[in-house]
Amino acid sequence: MKVHAILLAGGSSDRFNNEENKVYFPIGGKPALSWALETLDQSEKVDSILLVVRDEDWDKTNNVIELTNPKKLIGVAVGGNTRHQSEYQGLTNLKEREDVDEEDLILIHDGARPLLPIYLLDELIDVATKYGASAPGFNSENLMKQDNSNNDTKQETIVEIQTPQIFPASELWKSYELAKLDNWQAVDTTECVSKYSELEAVVIPGDPRNMKVTFIEDIFKLETMI
Repeated sequence: MKVHAILLAGGSSDRFNNEENKVYFPIGGKPALSWALETLDQSEKVDSILLVVRDEDWDKTNNVIELTNPKKLIGVAVGGNTRHQSEYQGLTNLKEREDVDEEDLILIHDGARPLLPIYLLDELIDVATKYGASAPGFNSENLMKQDNSNNDTKQETIVEIQTPQIFPASELWKSYELAKLDNWQAVDTTECVSKYSELEAVVIPGDPRNMKVTFIEDIFKLETMI
């Protein structure tokens, strides 16, 4: 059984900077995307990497590839207008390859999470290998809710599901084809698979370094974690 990685780099970055795709913004002196690409390439548990990018970002993507020189990169695909569509394009690309089997695992990672720790990546692959599917979860800031019955303030912990999210190739291909037939799009990989499959991802503790770049201020936070 092999492990294939899809690295998404096609976000619109509307809340970051309308003129710049955030995955190419520099962190620690190199494009954000190169950090995640290096981590996937360095993991002994990842067999191949497919990049999914925007059509207008070819030059920037080539710069990242030249800088990183990933040994496991098997191709670059053009994504869609949404995250779900980009995932579908990546999955379709892998399905057409003879070296990808139904029994293999496919992990989908967001290039906007550049500082994925390699220990977390490897642990997720081990868990998915044993239990079928995995995803990292991280407790975000508590929400304060007002209880009208006694005016006491209660805290409710919110669990943020990070990436990479890992599932068997067969389940991903089936789920995304069914979603296409329904003309339905998921927020992330786990939502799509859980809608069309009985397989649930085992959620393990994530890592604060695996935060997602949403606003330009997040770049400064990640700089302090390098």
